[in-house]
Amino acid sequence: MRKVGVQPGCRGPRAGFTLLEILIAVAVLIVAVTAAFATQLSSLNLLHTARETNTAMADLENAMERALALATDQIPVPGSAFQAGQPIAAFEGLHLDNQRIVATYPGYAGGAVPDPLEIVLTMTWDDWVGRPRTMRLSTMKVR
Repeated sequence: MRKVGVQPGCRGPRAGFTLLEILIAVAVLIVAVTAAFATQLSSLNLLHTARETNTAMADLENAMERALALATDQIPVPGSAFQAGQPIAAFEGLHLDNQRIVATYPGYAGGAVPDPLEIVLTMTWDDWVGRPRTMRLSTMKVR
């Protein structure tokens, strides 16, 4: 004999979800969505930082190639575009905020240019959130 009003496969009068079960499911969903959003935001921040670092390295390499294209005696001397301790004008604020590249020459104190000449380019800039960043590139040039 069959009871009236009860469908086969139902658990009786308590069929469906309770309010507590729905609230728990919504809370779990909110935590999952928040974690996914935070991960995406962190990925975008890392991407932005990586792009700036790549731009900085490209500018440093460009400056180094320009320096290496000059004769050794023309690189560190006063009045040169790569004068020791002075910012390189062609790269001032070129692509990044407060961008500056300064050339230094360890072992050179003026006068005769040593052979080999060590060239160190130091680039400073402010990243997209305003933090100061520094990157260096060095090489040796022989006559």
